[in-house]
Amino acid sequence: MKDHSVNNGRSLVHVTCAVVFLLFTFCFLYFYQADILAVEQHLLSGGKTHYVSWVGALLITFVLYLVHLGTYALTGLYKRAHALTYFPSLLFLTVITGMKISEQGCSLGHWVWIAPLLLIIYTVVVIMLRKYQPYEQPMNDVGPFSRMMWVNLLTMVVMFLFVGLFSNHNQLFHYRMKAESCLKKENYEKVLEIGERSRFTDPSLFLMRAYALARTGGLGDHLFEYPTVRGSKALLPRMGTSSTIMYPEIEIRRFASTKAADDYRLCAYLLDKDLLSFAKSVYKCYDIQSPDFPKHYREALTLYTHKTNTPVVTYHNSVTDADYEDFLKLGKSVTGKQQRENAVRDTYGNTYWFYYFYR
Repeated sequence: MKDHSVNNGRSLVHVTCAVVFLLFTFCFLYFYQADILAVEQHLLSGGKTHYVSWVGALLITFVLYLVHLGTYALTGLYKRAHALTYFPSLLFLTVITGMKISEQGCSLGHWVWIAPLLLIIYTVVVIMLRKYQPYEQPMNDVGPFSRMMWVNLLTMVVMFLFVGLFSNHNQLFHYRMKAESCLKKENYEKVLEIGERSRFTDPSLFLMRAYALARTGGLGDHLFEYPTVRGSKALLPRMGTSSTIMYPEIEIRRFASTKAADDYRLCAYLLDKDLLSFAKSVYKCYDIQSPDFPKHYREALTLYTHKTNTPVVTYHNSVTDADYEDFLKLGKSVTGKQQRENAVRDTYGNTYWFYYFYR
């Protein structure tokens, strides 16, 4: 009876570890690393295949579980160290989600030598554990709250932390790859939702947001509501700085040179803080008195009118003029550079004025 109870306890531990592993691996792949795997498959296949997130997550989870079964059959670890039979699977999971990715391709990077080294260390540890396993003190407590259960679960958690720490957890890179996946699906609104609450960006993410705004007709209204990079160069793809991996850059250049050419040129002036060139061009592209005149263009013309003694075009809008005066007053009311910037950002961080004076 006692042996039967102990065997049931071990079976419960094994089943629990399996369920925890399968849930973690599938969720990690499907909810967190899907876009990383998509770009890896794109690069490795030369763009000839398309990654389907739920299919990929299921297949990889299944294959990694088979690796665990093979490891278990070879090692025979079934007591306190049973969770270690999942280490090779979780190591492979870390490697495939932690590859080095660039515009030129993807590679294993340091994993070329780290993974084999870890497997060698793992083999030595397993040999030692197998020699010790027959002499382990029996654990008489069984069930979901037994010591054997929690030793194995704690081991699983430590290995999960290993996966999380050494896989690709670069937040901006995740945003970029998710944005590219949405661009390929022509889901431009979704692109603009990605990382919208983050205060950080890079030239490539900025490039894709600008393109999505141009596609939805919102470049002149919303560009400076997102984190920006200084200067106009990031508006168009440039090798080594602002570029895409999966989405064809020629599509961005083509669209920017045709339908959205005027907005791209005007926003380029604003990003370079060239208000004079902007003022000379904007009234040729838009009716500046129209209620539909884009928000950032209103802000830029208001700024230009107030800063220039002899403006080439004069613009006044009662609401925008009042907001600009409040913007200046708020900046003057706070001492300390960082404190002033934080205070102004809270109210006017989504305006062109904030970019002009604080970026």
